[in-house]
Amino acid sequence: MATLNEIYRELESIMEDVEAYVEEADNANQASDVAGSVKNPMEKVLVALDSIMDDEIAGIYDELTEDEFYEEDEEF
Repeated sequence: MATLNEIYRELESIMEDVEAYVEEADNANQASDVAGSVKNPMEKVLVALDSIMDDEIAGIYDELTEDEFYEEDEEF
């Protein structure tokens, strides 16, 4: 199973190809369609994956035992 980092890198590579196509396309209508249908949604996915990876590095998804969960200090 691929890691999030591997998926992110692969999508980034695909995104570079899509951006190059949009920039170099001879048909402006087709480039606009690709930008709206592929490039923009892919940018959203990459931002979301980047946020998830940042959260994972920060330890947000670490599982706490019941004792650790209740011992955690809260700031009010």
